[in-house]
Amino acid sequence: MLQISACAWALSTSPKESLDRISLAGFDTVDLWPNSFDEIGSADEITSRGLKPGCFGLLAGGVPLPVGLSLDDITGANAQPMLDLICANIDQAAELGAKRTYMVTPSEYPDDDSYFLNSIRALGDHAASAGVKLSIEPHPGRSIPSDAACLAFVKKSEHENVHVLVDFGHCLITGESPSESIRNAGDRLGYVHIDDNHGKLDDHVALFDGVLKAPVINEFLETLVSLPYNGGLGIEFKLTTPSPMSAMVQARDFIRGWESRKSVTA
Repeated sequence: MLQISACAWALSTSPKESLDRISLAGFDTVDLWPNSFDEIGSADEITSRGLKPGCFGLLAGGVPLPVGLSLDDITGANAQPMLDLICANIDQAAELGAKRTYMVTPSEYPDDDSYFLNSIRALGDHAASAGVKLSIEPHPGRSIPSDAACLAFVKKSEHENVHVLVDFGHCLITGESPSESIRNAGDRLGYVHIDDNHGKLDDHVALFDGVLKAPVINEFLETLVSLPYNGGLGIEFKLTTPSPMSAMVQARDFIRGWESRKSVTA
């Protein structure tokens, strides 16, 4: 069975209350953003609720960075303060028991990418020293907009601890085949996000409330379980998703139902 993780950042409750809700909903794995790391405090707060840590984000969406810092800094000569912040988040994720982490990309791709690549290599080194895998999540409209571009960048980094996070919903926007994305990533596939949208904006709606069609996700799941990949997948919704907990449960139950049907026909 696939490891299915619920993203805590979809819930408006406090971090510990969100852990409680995710556990009560029957999930056994949770994904976190760093804006909840301090309040949760220790790995025991996760495991005592019967949960395991999944893939933790290193930057929190919609949460401002400290004054004077920008993710774009990692593409230039003044990268170190931003790298220090991300490295501190890697360390906290590791202390909470995470074995996988991911980060989003800067807004613009630089003409000279040497600083950018060196920054990513430094983060890959730090993550390796902390015992965690680092993935990069491409995003339409940002410096690395597609899975293909992300895989090319990851390979260009020539770092064994830098991987690709394939976001199923982003493929619905870029027009890429999510099945081909995970197949092409091969051993560089670090993590997977599952969500739906209306095909233009990354609006994170419940599965099948957007443009997603059953054959697309069925093929994707078939491909995923055929790969030598054990990283699991995160069901990613947002605070703006209507009834996000219900949406996460519905997505999990669809995947579990797909697994059951597959086992019957195997």
